[in-house]
Amino acid sequence: MKNAMLCLVIATVGLAYADESTEQLRQEFEARIAALETQSAADSSAPGRETLDFEFHGYFRAGLGANGNGDAMESFKAPNAGAKYRLGNEAETYIEASFQQNFRTQALIDNNVDFYTKLTFAYVTPTTDNNAFDTTTSLREAYAGARGVWDAKKEAMFWAGNRFYEHLDIHINDFFFRDMAGFGGGIEDVELGDEMKWAFAWLGGSIDELDSDGTTYQNNYHFNKNTFDFRLYDIPVGIGTLALSLDLADFAGDQLDDGAGNTITIEDSLGWAAGAILKSDLTDEMANRFTIQYGAGAADNFRAVITAPQGVAIDTNINRIATDDTMRLRITDDIVIDNGSPLSLQAAAIYERYDNGFDTMNTIDWVSIGARPVYHFNDFFSLAFEAGADYTNQKGGPEGVVGKFTLAPQIQPAAKHFSRPSIRAFLTYATWSDGFEGMVAPVGYGNETQGISAGVQMEAWW
Repeated sequence: MKNAMLCLVIATVGLAYADESTEQLRQEFEARIAALETQSAADSSAPGRETLDFEFHGYFRAGLGANGNGDAMESFKAPNAGAKYRLGNEAETYIEASFQQNFRTQALIDNNVDFYTKLTFAYVTPTTDNNAFDTTTSLREAYAGARGVWDAKKEAMFWAGNRFYEHLDIHINDFFFRDMAGFGGGIEDVELGDEMKWAFAWLGGSIDELDSDGTTYQNNYHFNKNTFDFRLYDIPVGIGTLALSLDLADFAGDQLDDGAGNTITIEDSLGWAAGAILKSDLTDEMANRFTIQYGAGAADNFRAVITAPQGVAIDTNINRIATDDTMRLRITDDIVIDNGSPLSLQAAAIYERYDNGFDTMNTIDWVSIGARPVYHFNDFFSLAFEAGADYTNQKGGPEGVVGKFTLAPQIQPAAKHFSRPSIRAFLTYATWSDGFEGMVAPVGYGNETQGISAGVQMEAWW
């Protein structure tokens, strides 16, 4: 089987790979709308605004993969790690479809005002088990926005509803380091001086069955909370632009049934978090982003929803969780080099220290580093290689490294790193420490410390 899979990959060298997260797409959509709002109606080179009343955008990935035994592939992910390197390592079909209606009466156009509504639906089918598919659908976004209504601050936008608000990730491992998506409302893009802007939002967690990266939650432990989010951004600092955030989160406490008739009490908490994001365009083809975050209590996860503490099994051995005692420090850096001729690259590094608030086995360290170079043979054919390693160490618990390596030939429309749609074949090999035996890909490789998977996959957005 292993030889057959290797032959499949070699035989499909002309096929494709590439990667990008939905957040990149959303940023492009927002930039497109913002550009239209500042265009002069007399600019004959610009597309007519009346032709953009309705927009349909989307993202999806789908494919087929198998492990070395011929069973359905599983993802290789380190225990207690916040993410995995995703090339050739995504064991689900995931779809997002966004519908946006722009209200552009002549009076609004004349006054440079925009109103719009947006709906985003999602669908996921995990494929990690041969016959245990748990298909899930979700309403990811349902909100309205208005820009240009404040004459003194024409760029300011008011919004309310359910939104991917500050839904920021590192593309190579789809790690959402700041994820304030949820129900709420606020104002953003309020100019403060010549370049700096500020935003404020009141947010509550969007409670459904899907996590930020499109996978299903592993347990029922996710609760709503109230978060007040304040941001200063587009601050010029010489080498780039700086964004600062401050969050105050209040969780009123709740209870959880563990499924065996036992009740777990999750205590109330008032938490706070602060963060900084430095974006630097080093050249026209090279961009770097550095972040540092600290959070405590109900705000420790830098999200708009309360999620299960890491390093803890939610079972009958626990009857109370002190949310107020948690803490997290996170530092990330990611870089993209995309000159398209002939080599492009993305790379990331992450360090995180987390305290789950328990007396024992409380602290977890996570260190992650990975890179994905892509060699472009011409405008359509390229070859990607991804190598990533995740080290985790829980006090009194498991410690080790998961290394994942993927070779992926690809076809895509242009010789650019994030060009889509992409058709890819992949061959993935992973190895992990003895201390992680039975914890990585447990269905296919439960008694081993290495494994492989191979398959085909497509990814697209528009």
